[in-house]
Amino acid sequence: MLNFFPNAYPDEDFGSIVYRYFKLSGNPYMMEIMYKLFQVKTVRNRFILPKNLLTLLNNIPGKHSYSLDRIVKEHSYLPLMKPFYTDNEFNNIIEDIGMTKGRIVIGSDQLKHMISNQVRYCPICLLEDYEKFGESYVHRIHQYKFVLVCPNHHTYLISSCPMCQQPFLYHNRRLLGTPYCSNKHYLPSFAKHSLYNSALEKLIHQVADDTKFIIHNEKYIYIELIRQRYLEYALKKGYFSPNGLMQKNKSLIKDFLDSFSIENLEVLGIKINQIHRKFAQIYLNLQGNHYNILIHILLMIYFSGSVSNFLNKKIIDTEPFIPFGRGPWECLNELCSKNKQKSIVVCQRYSFRDVIYGTFKCENCGYTYTRKCNRGTLQNMDGIHVKDKGWLWERKEEEIFKLYESKIQQAQKVNKRNRILDKKIQIPERNSFAWISLLFQVYSNVKSYKETARILRTTEIHVKKILIRHQKKVAPFNKSESVKNIV
Repeated sequence: MLNFFPNAYPDEDFGSIVYRYFKLSGNPYMMEIMYKLFQVKTVRNRFILPKNLLTLLNNIPGKHSYSLDRIVKEHSYLPLMKPFYTDNEFNNIIEDIGMTKGRIVIGSDQLKHMISNQVRYCPICLLEDYEKFGESYVHRIHQYKFVLVCPNHHTYLISSCPMCQQPFLYHNRRLLGTPYCSNKHYLPSFAKHSLYNSALEKLIHQVADDTKFIIHNEKYIYIELIRQRYLEYALKKGYFSPNGLMQKNKSLIKDFLDSFSIENLEVLGIKINQIHRKFAQIYLNLQGNHYNILIHILLMIYFSGSVSNFLNKKIIDTEPFIPFGRGPWECLNELCSKNKQKSIVVCQRYSFRDVIYGTFKCENCGYTYTRKCNRGTLQNMDGIHVKDKGWLWERKEEEIFKLYESKIQQAQKVNKRNRILDKKIQIPERNSFAWISLLFQVYSNVKSYKETARILRTTEIHVKKILIRHQKKVAPFNKSESVKNIV
């Protein structure tokens, strides 16, 4: 149990909190502090994406305001990344942050390239924090490499003393607790304000403001919303054809570079080789390695002037041009709590010859189905194909199977056919959950794939396929099944 742990300041970088504890503890060895707090024996890159936070939280004495959720939201760098992860990816990261002895794979590499190696300060924030709290600290928003100015004071950030060039570093224990550098130079006197006099300065300020906007609104931004907005704006700009498919990647790249200029992008840290032939596919569809958040911010600025406008401004006249509409779409799983509700917010579209296919997946139950429309007329075609019934269906189906498992196993050993002649059975809709349940019941009674298929008006292969999903061994198919009538 710790004797104390300092309270956090607004937007304080998590490493700054630990550093203040280190200074107050009187222990001269940072590695010993790290082991005491987190049960780890390294300092390097520990604060970009912290881990074993539950070890710390369980040892903070008395009542305190810290929680895993609060540290992640208010003092880590993850909120800027969260809107671009799926829920499953982000939840896995949170579990690793809470407690892991291994390397956090998801998120760590992306964040490492986004965070400055040297600690950066706003000279005005240094002074204001010292006057308000009695000490200065490291602000999280200032540590992103592409945030070059303080979004609150519009002053350029510094990573070393402009007078003596003394850098501000974690591992050398040179974090500032006052508005003076280690050589006693008064840093607020070096504050340099930006006046928005050039396109570059305007862009630098917009990126800083939009970074702050995402961090403060991450709970309202999610990957499906971003993907949908990209589709709408790309349709409006003509980068997608009327059927919703990518057609002008080269035009997007040219317009993007003309809007910002290569020189200005390089100032922010974007290299020209990052704008390659798969640029639109990766970023507009959020596929593969799309985690360069600066490129997303710049795309949103290009499309709508700011991240806020991009997410909140309604786009008109796009509905008729999008196959299957803009959504949301219904979940068709009869077992799902959101059945027949428009809960699916993502449609993945692809085309083959004259048909466009749309894939819809319910995040609540995993049920996934596809629909088709004509590529020329955009008219929906009949029929829905179920690709995956999802985890909820599989779990419920397994529960029903276990009720009849012993009878089914006995039936497969006997492998005799009990033909039902006079009994009338009401058959539910094919492949519904009630139909699957009836299949287990009928097979356990008639002991025959063929007879089960006849009763349920399906094929022997379909019956066997359903049963084999639940068993490692299925009795071999015997075409010469005997016939036995039952009254």
